[in-house]
Amino acid sequence: MKTVVTKGGIMTWINTRENKFINEHFKDNTVLEQKQLTERETYIASNLVTRGILDKNIDQKQVTYKLNMNNMVR
Repeated sequence: MKTVVTKGGIMTWINTRENKFINEHFKDNTVLEQKQLTERETYIASNLVTRGILDKNIDQKQVTYKLNMNNMVR
């Protein structure tokens, strides 16, 4: 388990699978498209959106995810 600080300053716990997902897809501040993800990764991403760790943007049926972390802590 690891703690992550979101932009709002809230510390949130993430498990090993979520940490691996973040490390694989968000090494630099990139935008991740949902069509690049498997069904399992989409489920993990939706859980992270619910907890405020990822931002989800929908633009004309195209879903993207962006990391919502406090840059001062990371």
